[in-house]
Amino acid sequence: MDRVRHLRNYDLHSWTGITLGLIVYIVAFTGCFALFADELRTWEDPTQRVAVPADLPDMGQVYTDWVEEQVGDAEQEFMRFDFPTTHAPYFQGMVHYHDENDEHVSKEQRWDASTGLPIGERGNGLTVWLLDFHRDFMWPDGLGGRTVGRSLVGIVGIVLMLAILSGIIAHTKIREEAYSMRLKRSQRLKWQDSHKVVGLWGLPFFIMIAFTGAFLGVIVIVSQLIAAITFKGDVDALVGAVLGPEKEPTGQQVQMLSVDELREMRHPGSGASPYLIIMENYGDAAAEFEIFYRADTELASSEIIAINGATGEVIADDPYRELTPAIRVTNAMTPLHYGTFGGIWLKLLYFILGLLLAVVTALGSMMWIERRKHGNEGAKSETFYNRVGHLNTGVIIGLPVATIAVFYLDKLYVGAEAGRLAATGWTYFAVWALGVVYAFARKNDYATTRELIMATGALATGIPILNGLATGDWFPTYLGADYSAAAWTDLLMLVGGALTVCVGYLAPAQRKDKKRARTTTDMAAVPAE
Repeated sequence: MDRVRHLRNYDLHSWTGITLGLIVYIVAFTGCFALFADELRTWEDPTQRVAVPADLPDMGQVYTDWVEEQVGDAEQEFMRFDFPTTHAPYFQGMVHYHDENDEHVSKEQRWDASTGLPIGERGNGLTVWLLDFHRDFMWPDGLGGRTVGRSLVGIVGIVLMLAILSGIIAHTKIREEAYSMRLKRSQRLKWQDSHKVVGLWGLPFFIMIAFTGAFLGVIVIVSQLIAAITFKGDVDALVGAVLGPEKEPTGQQVQMLSVDELREMRHPGSGASPYLIIMENYGDAAAEFEIFYRADTELASSEIIAINGATGEVIADDPYRELTPAIRVTNAMTPLHYGTFGGIWLKLLYFILGLLLAVVTALGSMMWIERRKHGNEGAKSETFYNRVGHLNTGVIIGLPVATIAVFYLDKLYVGAEAGRLAATGWTYFAVWALGVVYAFARKNDYATTRELIMATGALATGIPILNGLATGDWFPTYLGADYSAAAWTDLLMLVGGALTVCVGYLAPAQRKDKKRARTTTDMAAVPAE
């Protein structure tokens, strides 16, 4: 019975990995780049490579005039104002309102942090694509949009947790396997040992990242279900029940605190300055402003203090703002998942562990194919497993090439800014598809893997040169500046690309051990196709 149970757990782990393993790999690999969204924005947009001045201009009147110009007599929903930061060294205003057709409209504007003058906005591209493809697969609006995309990513997290749990149960000799590396044996055994060792040593991180990722994605599904059951599908009613009812305006117009006055409101605990303000019922006696501070005293994305927009009095004793244990756990999910609570070194650690998770997943799918192609577990023809292997290799190794390719597009793009994001997506998928086509044309998964890894590394080492030629910013000249994120991106691409080329060079170009000949007994056990 123990053996039967063990085989069932092993089969569950194996089939979970192979059926959805490529999706898990895609989410894990793209997550490595999503970690550095702030830093990549500085690399992407040369206008952000400036220091935030010590003395900021007054923006209160500029901002309110701009809001009035945008909204006019329309019904305003809420306003937002961002102060300059290292990774976004400009003021940014936003206003949401209902137009004459009762449609939701959103307007944005940026202002120079030194002069307060309006600045043009660069179209979304590299950073938005890498971040949102990880979060929601950039799922088309016509098919459900971000809600469906995030739900699918959440399901991937659940699948990863299932694969981890079944793997722990299936591998009964964990202590021995954590130190077992048979480097002089066959390629398949090297993969198998690497899969186990890396998987076991990275287990705490993998469990955490799977759980938080599942939570952030599945919460979308859960909220829809709760709304459907409790509020007859009214999601707004569910939001109101959780966050509290919207504050109704009194109709009494009063003078508001300006964003310049709000900028001086320090956090009572850390003394930090606010980086974001969200304003509701602006101009009314019931105006409520939420002041956002970087979370220094608890594990959360932000610490928020709500005040009356006219008096500045802190709004206390609000049951909907009470930080219960459940809310604290919920607030911790995003910083835990993206490593935003420990600085750049923690992000680099997350990056390494995330790459290892992608490697573990890739090795699992490769071993599955090898066992069936060269062992006695396959029930299909060799041609079938060859095709599955080519597809698997093209998807896995084509993704890094596609990721590096969109860095090149960012600096070489010459079209309209409104089309930058679409061009990024088309380039991403086109290069990825070419990787799959190359795998089928090459007909040698070992050689394809080796060559595409080396191509990825070579392209990565060229990124600093591309950035220097396109912008005139050569990374050695501003590594120590306040806005050095772009320089460090260049340097890490150079070093990481060189290491990737070495890995590709050391990878085998073909399978060295001979294919195991199937015996008559083996063939009898394989059902006819």
